[in-house]
Amino acid sequence: MTQGTLFGPAGYLRILLLFTAPMLLPTAALSQLTHKGPADEIALAKTLAPFDVVSVKQNNSGEGSWGINIHDNTLNATNVPLEMLIEFAYDIKEDLISGLSGPVTSAHFDVAAKIVPPDDKPLKLADGQLQAMLIPVLTDRFHLKAHLQPKVMPVYDLVVARGGPKLKLSQAERKDSSWNINGENTSKVLTSKSATMPDLAAALADEVHRQVVDKTGLTGSTDITLKWSDDVAAEAGGSSVISIFTAVEEQLGLKLQSSKGSVDTLVIDHVEMPSAN
Repeated sequence: MTQGTLFGPAGYLRILLLFTAPMLLPTAALSQLTHKGPADEIALAKTLAPFDVVSVKQNNSGEGSWGINIHDNTLNATNVPLEMLIEFAYDIKEDLISGLSGPVTSAHFDVAAKIVPPDDKPLKLADGQLQAMLIPVLTDRFHLKAHLQPKVMPVYDLVVARGGPKLKLSQAERKDSSWNINGENTSKVLTSKSATMPDLAAALADEVHRQVVDKTGLTGSTDITLKWSDDVAAEAGGSSVISIFTAVEEQLGLKLQSSKGSVDTLVIDHVEMPSAN
C-alpha cells in the first residue's frame, strides 16, 4: 500500500491517499507529518459543524485501488474499506483498532461530503478539520459507536545516540513541511523538508509498527535523508542489509530505544451497513 499527502500553499495541506494492491510495484509515498491521535480528533470533531451534503454508497466494483482526497471544503473517498475510513477519521493506526466485525468489514464504500459555502464565497478549512468531520459521518451513517481504551504497550523512544545528533536544526519558522518515502527494489529512502523531531517520530512509527515517542529534547526543524533496507531484504539477510534502527543511529545520530507507554486504542462497540442517502 502507498499513501500520500500533497502540501499546498498558505499552510493548507492537500491530502491525497492512494492505496494499491500489495502485489503492485512499490511507488513513492508522501505522508502527512502531523499526527494528533484519536483523542484530539474526537475533541476537534465536537467543535465543528457537520458537512452540508453527504453521500455514502457501497462500491461493488471489485477494484484493488482506493483513495481518499480532501481539499478546501470537500472530502471524497473512493472504494475505501470501512476500517481505513475509521483509521483516517480518528488518525489511528490499523493495529490499534479492535472490535470491528460483521458484513460491513468486507465491504468497500464511496463517500462524498461537502460544505456549501455561504453566498458562494470561497471556503477553505484546514485538512485536519475535514479529517475530524468524517467522525460524525461514520456515527450518523454507519451507526458507529466506539470508545478509547488506553493500553500499556511496547513503544520506541526516539533519543539522541552516543556521539550526539548528526542533524542541523533550524529555529526559523517553518513554511512548508513534507516527507517522501520511496521504495525501490529492496531499499527505502525517506526524505523530508523542514521536519521536527515529532514529525520524524511519526514517520518512523509507520515503519517500525509501534508508536514512537520523541524524547530527543531537540527543537527546531531540519531536512532529513534516511536510507535503509526493506523487510524483504532484511529477511534475506546479507552484509548489505541496513535495518531502519541502524540507519537512524548511523545516519541521524539518533536511536530507537525499546520502552513501554500508554497508547490510545479504539474499541468499536457497534457498527452497521450504512443507512440510505
